[in-house]
Amino acid sequence: MSRDDEGLSLVNFVHAGEARPYYLYVPAAAGAAPAPLLLELHGRGIDPVRFDRMTGFRAAADQHGFVLALPTAVGETWNDGRNPRGETRDDVTYLLGVIDDVRKCTPIDDRRVYAAGMSNGATMTGRLACEQPGQLAAIAQVAGTAATAVAERARPSRPVPVINIHGTADLYAPYTGGNRRGLRARILIPRPWRPAIGVDDWAHFWVAANRATNGPHLHALPPDTSARTWHGDTPSSDITFYRIDRAGHTWPGSTTPLPPLLVGRTSHTIDATRLIWDFLASHTRDN
Repeated sequence: MSRDDEGLSLVNFVHAGEARPYYLYVPAAAGAAPAPLLLELHGRGIDPVRFDRMTGFRAAADQHGFVLALPTAVGETWNDGRNPRGETRDDVTYLLGVIDDVRKCTPIDDRRVYAAGMSNGATMTGRLACEQPGQLAAIAQVAGTAATAVAERARPSRPVPVINIHGTADLYAPYTGGNRRGLRARILIPRPWRPAIGVDDWAHFWVAANRATNGPHLHALPPDTSARTWHGDTPSSDITFYRIDRAGHTWPGSTTPLPPLLVGRTSHTIDATRLIWDFLASHTRDN
């Protein structure tokens, strides 16, 4: 394990006979007691360290004392169920393996393990929650939902709290679902992918899975954002979906956003990193 000047360690990890390293950040604020763990899943075509600089989760870890793991996708692309080449690499078990390996490095509170991702990392987070709901206390997604095929066959065995943030002008992960749209998105991602489920259908999926019958409650955050929340009998049923009008394939509130000519407008009405951690930290997995 090697560590850079900012305290980020590269962990040499082998999964299924393949080198699959990941990065680990254990802030001083984590202390000696078991700490929460957040898996931060990068999007397609961006390395995990650069992605973390865009989200700012390392600074949040310093402030709140959670351990941060940055897994790495092979070829910077997760097998989220949409891969058009029939990819068989099992990234779900890889992520579970990362969780187990982190436990060997630092004390982890098993009831407070979370996953958050953007774009391809968001759809991978959705797949992880659908297929291994018992491993997670809550998930967060930005600019992504789940592969339609994953959602159609999924029957989560237990509720998973979900926070989702999505822009209506997203060309790479269209709000209404399907495949990327527009010339710019087609040029940058030339291969066809299997479709993703739309945001509203994804919300309805979790409302049913979590038995979140109390809602939706609508909240306006001018000038461009609105939120829908649902609740059930326990906090494990909590669901929050943010809609950002005219926003693109971006991380809201980022101080180092991706170029708008490539991904569209970044909204600063909300701070996605702060909202996500506040939501995740308020949930603990039931035994």
